[in-house]
Amino acid sequence: MRKILIWATALLFSANNTFAGGYDPVTQDPVANPDAPPYMAELQFPSHGDNVNGHLYVANGKGPHPTVVFLHGFPGNERDIDLMQALRRAGFNTLFFHYRGAWGSDGDYSLVHVLEDAGTAITLVRRLGNEAKHRIDPARISVIGHSLGGFNALVAGIEDDALTCVVALAPADVYVLANALLDNGFDLKSDVNTRPVPGLKNYSFADLIGEAVTNKARYSLVPRMSAFDGRPLLIVSGTEDVQVKLEEQLPLVKAAGGAKPFQHIVLNSDHSFSGVRIALMRHITRWMGENCRQ
Repeated sequence: MRKILIWATALLFSANNTFAGGYDPVTQDPVANPDAPPYMAELQFPSHGDNVNGHLYVANGKGPHPTVVFLHGFPGNERDIDLMQALRRAGFNTLFFHYRGAWGSDGDYSLVHVLEDAGTAITLVRRLGNEAKHRIDPARISVIGHSLGGFNALVAGIEDDALTCVVALAPADVYVLANALLDNGFDLKSDVNTRPVPGLKNYSFADLIGEAVTNKARYSLVPRMSAFDGRPLLIVSGTEDVQVKLEEQLPLVKAAGGAKPFQHIVLNSDHSFSGVRIALMRHITRWMGENCRQ
């Protein structure tokens, strides 16, 4: 562990070398292209019959630019907007959206819908790129997910090998975690666990746990991680994470050993990386700048 942390710290101080002239997209704005400045596009798009709300940060310059689809967690309080903006300054378009039944998007929330909506969003950015809209390069689409969104990003990468890169922040292997909770007496019917989660439409933590154990073939990720063999993958974990503990993420890390390039960065922080946001942005902009532009 100490070696990983020291390596991550050293990497932080060399991160700026990825960008020309010492430019640091974490702390510096680019010189705006007068013919193609950055902008934001509000998007509402259909997913399996319901409208989903989102927005696209479009990068500076004529492009076409590599584009990153962001997948938030459960329920989605941490949205990593600072990371989206840093990646935009680094030359990536970034898409954020809320799943069906979450934070004002139409429809019903469920684990199945979370995964379906990720696929819909990826298909959307490819279509927009093929239509030469919003300076999107349809051949360079990546995903970043946090917590349940990290699980979602890994599933998307496993099932869509055309994705350029996958980044999973504090990823939850939901099948394993749900079974562990049930084995330790988690009550699917208690008032506390069945109370709807704020921000989600009539969906509780008990609903998530009950749904997570219904499809081992799809939701248990360790046996599926070989799908990343030879493909770019980054996993970032926190030493002080109590929602998805570091030791619960390590089986995914071990199973991802065939990914190339593959890095596992461990930062001294919590589930939301609250105290290391600058470091988080530097690590991810560096890694994606080196590996996800091709």
